[in-house]
Amino acid sequence: MFNINSACAARGRNGLAPALLAIMILSAASSLARAAGHPSPELGLPVDCRLGVDCFVQQMPDVDPSDQALDPLCGNATYQGHDGWDIRIRTLKDVDRQTPVIATADGTVARVRDGIPDRIYDRAQDNKDTAGKECGNGVLVEHSGGLASQYCHLKEGSIVVRPGARVKKGERLGSVGASGLAEFPHVHLSVRRDGKAIEPLTGIPLGTAREACGETAGSLFEPAVRDALSRSASAILLVGLTNAPPELSSLVRDGEPVAPKTSQPVIAWVWAINVEADTVFRMRIVDPDGKTLMHIETKPLERRKANYIAYAGGKSAQRPGEYGLQVEMVSGGKTISSTTRAILIRSEGER
Repeated sequence: MFNINSACAARGRNGLAPALLAIMILSAASSLARAAGHPSPELGLPVDCRLGVDCFVQQMPDVDPSDQALDPLCGNATYQGHDGWDIRIRTLKDVDRQTPVIATADGTVARVRDGIPDRIYDRAQDNKDTAGKECGNGVLVEHSGGLASQYCHLKEGSIVVRPGARVKKGERLGSVGASGLAEFPHVHLSVRRDGKAIEPLTGIPLGTAREACGETAGSLFEPAVRDALSRSASAILLVGLTNAPPELSSLVRDGEPVAPKTSQPVIAWVWAINVEADTVFRMRIVDPDGKTLMHIETKPLERRKANYIAYAGGKSAQRPGEYGLQVEMVSGGKTISSTTRAILIRSEGER
């Protein structure tokens, strides 16, 4: 995550640099501590939020050592070489809500970086700006049992800990942001044991056991978190009514578009993540009198999408008032996610 300066050239009587001696002593002490009965702690969620309500799993680590990508649940919610869990909030505007990033276990803060602005990464323009700073604003915490947890993409200026500080499990480190190489606002959690990358849901070193996906008996997470992260990552992020189909980039940066006026066509839209092939969306608009204005089912999705926007409609609202929008995401004949929302449609000229 952060560059470490080389050890100074000064050497002790045994010919080793003092910094190297210190590292060797700390490593030996860590090994002795584990042998003396200091096991790895059970990890909590790295963000204080309601998973599936205020925050969502967008991506998981890639557990496949080949050139294929496979997530720890034997699915495709990952990409080649990804080494952590990405837990997102919806839009860049939501960063201002200061969603807390918290320590997954007791430990000591080893390194901190701050001062990198929050913005949605653009591959065509920002490669040079993020080189060497892909993690953005981040915190590295060392725990017992040789574990270390790394938290990336925190909001600029939100970090409240300093190197050397002791932190308790659940203690605030900073806030979810979009600094560094972040295409959406999130915290990226990666875990290492004795310097080697570990997939924390399975407890298995990354890139060593493709066939072990789905095996969570050795999870490093506490049971409640393990169970929550073991559920499907498919989810509805936002739904709404507008007069034109929204674009994903605009939703991520600016949030949802304004509701239509009565003189404009009414389009129902849904933004979902980790949508599997053959998924359909059922959308129903109900007018202020409870009458169904539109009820439609979209065509099955041809292939999996990490982010997907579905929309339908085109009729103008008959009069101003509160309209209801009901949306279901259905896969394999089962409802994976659903939501209901009331939306106020105003007359032309009304603010």
